[in-house]
Amino acid sequence: MKKFIAPLLVGAALSSAFAADDLAKEVAALKAQMAELQSAQSKMNVDALRAQVTEIKAHDAGDNIKWNVDFRTAYDVVDYKIGAGFVPNMSPTTGSGSYDMMAPGRGMYVPYGKTKSDNGIWTNKLILSMGAQPADNLVFKGALGVYKTYGQDNGIQNSMFQDFDWYGTQKPNDSTIRLREAYFLYFGDMGDVHYSASFGRRPSVDGFMTNLRADNENPASPVGHNINMEFDGASFKFDLDKVTGISGMYIKLCLGRGFSDTTGSYSMSNYGGFNPAYIKTDENGNMDLAGLLMQFYDDGQYKIMANVFKGWNMMDVNGYNITMTPASMTAGTYTMASKGAGFIDVGDLTGASLSLQVNGIGNGISDFLDDSIFFASYAVSKTNPNGTAANTLTMGGMVMTPAMLAANGFTSQEIANFLGLGMLGSTDNETGSSFYTGFQFPGFMEGQRVGLEYNHGSKYWRSFTYGEDTLAGSKLATRGDAYEIYYILPIVKKNLTAQLSYIYMDYDYAGSDTFFGQTGNPSGMMGAMPYVTSASNIHASIRYRY
Repeated sequence: MKKFIAPLLVGAALSSAFAADDLAKEVAALKAQMAELQSAQSKMNVDALRAQVTEIKAHDAGDNIKWNVDFRTAYDVVDYKIGAGFVPNMSPTTGSGSYDMMAPGRGMYVPYGKTKSDNGIWTNKLILSMGAQPADNLVFKGALGVYKTYGQDNGIQNSMFQDFDWYGTQKPNDSTIRLREAYFLYFGDMGDVHYSASFGRRPSVDGFMTNLRADNENPASPVGHNINMEFDGASFKFDLDKVTGISGMYIKLCLGRGFSDTTGSYSMSNYGGFNPAYIKTDENGNMDLAGLLMQFYDDGQYKIMANVFKGWNMMDVNGYNITMTPASMTAGTYTMASKGAGFIDVGDLTGASLSLQVNGIGNGISDFLDDSIFFASYAVSKTNPNGTAANTLTMGGMVMTPAMLAANGFTSQEIANFLGLGMLGSTDNETGSSFYTGFQFPGFMEGQRVGLEYNHGSKYWRSFTYGEDTLAGSKLATRGDAYEIYYILPIVKKNLTAQLSYIYMDYDYAGSDTFFGQTGNPSGMMGAMPYVTSASNIHASIRYRY
């Protein structure tokens, strides 16, 4: 047995020796591999790799356009009451006729003998918003809009202003896709001042305060009280909160163009030939606007904003060729013929506003007040007419000047009315004002909102609110009193909502929502034509957003 055990012990010892030798070789090999890895890692530029990964992530996140959908189906009932006035018996084919100052008052586009008109209108409104950020300091935003009545309508036949660029996606029309917004934002820092610069089609409808009634959480750029329309231009914003220590303080310079004085391709000359493309017409100048938007304070609860602006070369319709004879003057009639589609420059307009919004009234007084919003705003406007005449008046075969009319016994107001002189029916600089206030509070169930709004405008009040989302005309342009109540009801969170609203506008004067010359005359165009004395708009809608 001992002889047998001894060889086994010797074999085991030899095996252990060989195993230990193999293990030592493996450990040495592992040490060599670890040394190679450490050497390779020491040569690797970790920061460069991190930058590459960051760039890849940024590219994947920013190399695309994000789309949002905003679709609304609505039913509106619009109702108007037309006041008395003198109406021309116009020929629908020649555009001329007799102006009978003895005729009973009736509306120009209302069936004869009626002083009231109402209509129920179904509409679809679609806004496709887009955004992209290819770099940390560069953003693009845009929006396309379609706002149409159900089926075909006769809007184009009745209005040469149906497609006006100031409200292209804000008034129901056809199914054409129109540009609503398209602009880029470039931003950076100059020390403690953060700045941004932007050019393009502006985000300029449903601005500060008016975004509440539109059920838009974030207001657009302007103060909605006196500017609410689509336009092209630029803005330059400077945040001053860090410099001044005042929460939310900034200033923004805004530049815009509402009309470009240029012809298009193959435009016709007065002699029946072609004009060179894209030349000045010299009929009216470029309509430009420059303004300063100032946010004095914003701490999340209290927000104070103001704007001041000036618009140059405000336009109005280039009106009528009027012919009078002694016999027609005695009979109270005269003939008139339209000059055709076209505009003239009537002067400049300045404006300003100061507005306060309170998000949450008081501090812990009640849940109701904590979830309520109150705002108040005061705005002014002032005209500066240039004396251009819209109409041509002929008596006895002679074109009459203001001096000649005065020598024939016409008063200065009659001269201004007949010739279409001045702005808003006056040859003087006229100042208008408007007050706007509102209160929005919780509804009966969670997420529901109720809003009450009121505004009042004076005789010569003039706003740029053509893009306001109401079918009966801009309530904020009202020369008189306007009232609104609305109820917002979530159906599927914020993705599907319903809204009911009622607006009533009681006009003290004519011309509240037209242009800046004779059509804006508070006494009615040329001091004679009838105008809407009151209007209302009942609105019911269902809106999908995602």
